[in-house]
Amino acid sequence: MSRPNSLAGRVFIAQLVVLTITFVALLATILLVAPGLFMYHLEMTGEDSPLVQLHAQQAFGTAVGIALLAAAAVAVLAAVLLSWFVARRVSRPIEDLADAAVQVAAGGRQITVPDNGFSRELADLSVAFQEMAEDLASTDQARARLLTDLAHEIRTPLATLEAHIDGLEDGILAADPHTFEVMRGQVKRLQRLSGDVRLAAAAQEHALDLQLRQVRISEIVSAACQVAGPSYLEKGVELHGQCENQVTVRVDTDRIAQVLSNLLDNALRHTPTGGQVTISCDVDAREVRVLVADTGEGIPADQLTAVFERFHRVDGSRRSESGGSGLGLTIARAIAVDHGGSLTATSPGPGGGTTLVLALPR
Repeated sequence: MSRPNSLAGRVFIAQLVVLTITFVALLATILLVAPGLFMYHLEMTGEDSPLVQLHAQQAFGTAVGIALLAAAAVAVLAAVLLSWFVARRVSRPIEDLADAAVQVAAGGRQITVPDNGFSRELADLSVAFQEMAEDLASTDQARARLLTDLAHEIRTPLATLEAHIDGLEDGILAADPHTFEVMRGQVKRLQRLSGDVRLAAAAQEHALDLQLRQVRISEIVSAACQVAGPSYLEKGVELHGQCENQVTVRVDTDRIAQVLSNLLDNALRHTPTGGQVTISCDVDAREVRVLVADTGEGIPADQLTAVFERFHRVDGSRRSESGGSGLGLTIARAIAVDHGGSLTATSPGPGGGTTLVLALPR
């Protein structure tokens, strides 16, 4: 396959074609129109000598020919210089982008595309490519962190299962209901982790296939409280539902119910016995907010954003076997964003409780 011509060559050829067409059109106009006009005006002066008219015609033709040749030479020179200038200004950023693309294709992510101010389109292209490279780098880092965190998360249940299997084989542990209950619990933990990882990936990639419909926000809140009620009663934590607003929102009912379930589970996990959790609603002209406030452990100020990252958990919950997968809030926020809303956390600090705010557009 032959190598395409350079950009400079293509620009020069294009300008040369334009100049040629212009020169031919100008020459045809001069040959067809100019002699007749010249002779007409010469005759209007009263000069009728054939010899004078002949010399005048020859002088006119020579002057026009020299002028055309000089103009053509200047135009060709200008076309060469302009083609070189434009090609260099256009091709340099394109070459930089091509080099950056080669680096990205080879696995490089830490690249910098030089700024280009020649045209708005090239500047936009450079900015878009730089943002794409940064997004790819961020994705690679997130993937590496995910694999590391996932390995950490499955290590504990696998170690527990291995220890119990070894204990059963060596006769140290009895094959009684308690032993099998512990093992079954670890299997369920792995199953839950697998499902949460898959759901978190789908939510963050906007691949949940939302089924939207109009529904009263109070109905979703009430249903979530009913589902969570037995768990709260068992732990001795009071759950107060204070959402009676009849405003409707266009949402996927199952997904928003899942968000509220995650928020209530998170609040229960971090609220000690005797504490309380309140779920309420707040409405304005633009959005509906569902607030889940607990009197539990609270969140340090530097972790209010980090709690929504995958596998991020407060140290206390990480040491607890009853801790969640570390993906609940990640999934909840991704679902909220998919609905055009948001999920944020506020807390006065450790021991001061936490309020999670789900905002949905009206």
